[in-house]
Amino acid sequence: MSGNARATFERLARGEIFREPNALWTREMRQQARVGRTPWILLALTLTISLLLCSIGGVARASESSPATLGVALYQVFFSVAYFVVVLVGPAVAANSIASEREGRTWEAVLLAGLAPRAIARGKFLAAYTTIALYIVVLAPVGALPFLFGGVTATEVVVAFLLLFAIAAVTVVFGLAVSSLMTSLRGALVLTLILAVCLGPVIFGILGSGASIGIHEVWRDVPEGFPIWLPLAYTRATFGAEYILFLVLGPLVILGLPAWFLFEVAVANLTGESDDRSTGLKRWFVVATPVMALLAAIVARLVDDGARVGASVAGLSLLFLHLVFGSFLFADEPWGPSRRVLVHWERRRAGALTRFFGPGLVKTTSLVALVGILCFAATTASDLLAVALDPVASDAHEHLVSIAAFATYAMLFFVFVAGLTAWLRARGAFAWTVRIVVAAVVALVAIVPWVVAVVGGLVTGGGTDDWVVIGGPSPVYAFVMLSAIRRETNATNVVLVGTACALAWGLAGVLCFFRATRLAARSRAAYEEATRRADDALAYEDAARDETALATRSAPPVATPTETAS
Repeated sequence: MSGNARATFERLARGEIFREPNALWTREMRQQARVGRTPWILLALTLTISLLLCSIGGVARASESSPATLGVALYQVFFSVAYFVVVLVGPAVAANSIASEREGRTWEAVLLAGLAPRAIARGKFLAAYTTIALYIVVLAPVGALPFLFGGVTATEVVVAFLLLFAIAAVTVVFGLAVSSLMTSLRGALVLTLILAVCLGPVIFGILGSGASIGIHEVWRDVPEGFPIWLPLAYTRATFGAEYILFLVLGPLVILGLPAWFLFEVAVANLTGESDDRSTGLKRWFVVATPVMALLAAIVARLVDDGARVGASVAGLSLLFLHLVFGSFLFADEPWGPSRRVLVHWERRRAGALTRFFGPGLVKTTSLVALVGILCFAATTASDLLAVALDPVASDAHEHLVSIAAFATYAMLFFVFVAGLTAWLRARGAFAWTVRIVVAAVVALVAIVPWVVAVVGGLVTGGGTDDWVVIGGPSPVYAFVMLSAIRRETNATNVVLVGTACALAWGLAGVLCFFRATRLAARSRAAYEEATRRADDALAYEDAARDETALATRSAPPVATPTETAS
């Protein structure tokens, strides 16, 4: 157990965590209590939403709608409006936290208070979340009106409020992550609001009305096309494997993993360059990757035989994008831990696991590649077993070959991306330079082979099908392999070319990784040698100063001219 975890458990056992609230949280709440405009803002918001619901009720009454229909309409309208209030107000309140400290030149005072970056981020989060939670609590009486008309149950209203609190936590930590990047308060507010306005409606449409159509196919009792369907599904859906996947694991992954990631990003941005900025993000990656692999495997097992290959390919594609994102995320890793990190490890008596999760380019690349390959292989094996053990599966051989071919290409191309990222970083390139170069290389590799294939087919007049194997180096070629296997047209040659290109990409990634290992070791050795020379020079100066001071104290006093004449 690491030193931080041990200290946390000891404080929890003594009850200090509950007796000593976060200092920043306490300070922020005291400042909010002195602001006189907060009650008026809450009053205006409550009156506005109340008038909106009353207007909808009046229109529905004029059209002689039933009370149950009116209750459902008010339920959907209220929680839709509450969602947009949370999405806009939550990030704005959080963006005001860290950026205001830097612009007001009080950030140094916060650092001198002795709080760790994680404690600072936690205090700022609690302060902003308390504010947005107050908005939700004030709206609670208005949100209970739909229950009085019928059409929805009290449980569905309570669950909707709980989900609103969870969404508020995600929006607050999102604003906190953006605020930790900015030095100007105006810049943080503008960027946060722009992102919230752009992403909020998109997420609401995809996970709201869009997802309700698919959920309605699974459970007919859940209404189709309603944006607020999740609280209704908890009480109207039939319990089973789909219930656990879509209503338990799904919301936890969609809300929990992004919130955790954004919080770790905020902590990393608040941490100095010479401190440990990697451990929190690595823990998130190690937990998030198996969870996503598990979800991909479960989805592939729940679908019918005809859609199993499509579900497997979709799950593996999402897992591949997640792993590539992980490679880009750790593109700013240093060659190794700094002396400050090493001193902290020695003081805390950190174990091998803590040191492995610490800064270090080779360790980080190895961790990302190892976790990615294991999760990819486990998901692929689960999908293959689902097809092989299905007694009524049709075209089992075709499905097995399709899944295996696609997974092989995707996994080996990920190895290439991870190795290339590590090699460029080991050469001393900046993090964003590495990301831009790798993205450009992937884009060129994905597009150029197909341009050559199309041009070659047009010039020779033989058609593009004869030149399709030219696109083998492109990662998009994995989908071409699936199409060839399904149509059984020249499938053997297409699969062989794709497998050869995938092996070439994997070999290139391994070579880049070994080259990055040598470069990182050389750079680390040069850094340690320069540090040793600096220490020797300082030690030599200290020794010379001590010898001079000792010689001065031990030398006999020198007689002055007056004393000599006497």
